[in-house]
Amino acid sequence: TLAQTESNNLSTVTVTAGKAGVWGYFGEFCSTGSQLASDTTTSYTCMFTDAYANNDGVRLANGTQITFDHVGKYNIQISCQLINTAAQIHDITVWFRKNNQGDVGNIADSASFVSVPNSHGGIDGRLILAYNIIEDVLPGDYVEVVYAVTNTAVSMQTIAAGTTPTTPRSPSIILTATQV
Repeated sequence: TLAQTESNNLSTVTVTAGKAGVWGYFGEFCSTGSQLASDTTTSYTCMFTDAYANNDGVRLANGTQITFDHVGKYNIQISCQLINTAAQIHDITVWFRKNNQGDVGNIADSASFVSVPNSHGGIDGRLILAYNIIEDVLPGDYVEVVYAVTNTAVSMQTIAAGTTPTTPRSPSIILTATQV
C-alpha cells in the first residue's frame, strides 16, 4: 500500500508491503516420458523429466521429489494424461505422499480414484485427471505423486504434438506448486 502525507513543503510517501501483490514461491514440473505400472499390487512414484527454468523456491530432486525451500502453505496441482489400451474400463488411483515415509507419508484425503475409458474403434481410451491439495511444508520437505492401477493397460503417457491442426505436446503429468 502507498500513503502520501504533506506538511510544511515536505512530502512523505510510506510504502507498506503485505500479502497483496507479493509473489509467493512456486514451481512447475512435467514429464515427457510415460508412467507405466508393471503389476497391480504395487504403488509407483511418478517421475518428472522437466522443470520450468524460472522456478523459485520449489525444485525437483531425484526425479520424483518436489522439494520446498521455504516454509509455507502451498497449492499443489496435478494434471495426468491417462491412457487405457484395453477393451474394458480400468481404474487408476493417484495420491500425494510427503517425505517418502511409505504408507505413513501418504497425505490424508489426497487420493483420486478414476475409471479410464476403454479403447474403442482402434483408439486408446483417454482421460485427463486434474486436482489439487493445499499442504503445509517446512524447508526440505518434499511431495511425490504416487499411483496404482487395477490393470497394467492403464498408464500416464505423453501425447505427441499434433500437426493438423498444430497442437502442443501433452505431457504424461504436469505439477505446479504455488505458495498461497
